[in-house]
Amino acid sequence: MARLLARDGYNVLAIDGDSNPNLALTLGIPADRMSHMPVLPSNLLRRTEAGAQLTHTLEEIKSSHSVTGPDGVELLVMAHPQHADTGCLCSMHATVRRIIEAASDEDRDVCILDTEASPEHLSRGTASYADVMLAVVEPYFKSLETGRRMAALANDLGLERVALVANKVRDEREMEAVQTFASNHDLEIAAMVPFDETFALAERAGTAPLDFNPESAAIAPINELAHTWGTNGRA
Repeated sequence: MARLLARDGYNVLAIDGDSNPNLALTLGIPADRMSHMPVLPSNLLRRTEAGAQLTHTLEEIKSSHSVTGPDGVELLVMAHPQHADTGCLCSMHATVRRIIEAASDEDRDVCILDTEASPEHLSRGTASYADVMLAVVEPYFKSLETGRRMAALANDLGLERVALVANKVRDEREMEAVQTFASNHDLEIAAMVPFDETFALAERAGTAPLDFNPESAAIAPINELAHTWGTNGRA
């Protein structure tokens, strides 16, 4: 999504909010750089009477800690724990929350937060200032149920636009299973992305799917998803 939007002239800031960060590789940043990616420092917040505030502007943070990937996508990495038993990442979630708040609302600016597959970003309010949440699910009950729970938490957090993205859909039967589940739980489906072996092959090759095979089956629906749901500022 990030690169497809950037190719169409959007200014894209991608934030890897997973404590096990791997977004760089998906964006096309070489695998041998992943262990040396800069991460957000722990001193970017100060406490005030009005609440936590960033100690630097977003432009300053990007200048010192972002990496520019293919197609001009700017990437910030929330954290990359190097040692066990070093404590929680509570302050880093708060930092990302304020970075999203500071992200531009201009029509050609997009901020995409890639979260870990857990409710952490919702229970801690990391995604409080997002305009849209897309819960990526697979066409199986446990995955769909997880998507439903994430959507409920997102609504409770006050996010107005929440939808499922059904991923790795192999056939009409699986598509119908997703549609039935969504209908039964009053959930919107933003996109149906077909199963595409390109993604596994690209990962084995250590490259981005978009570079490995730009004509693969999943690219078109992801492109449509990006331009339908990801072009209203903060996402």
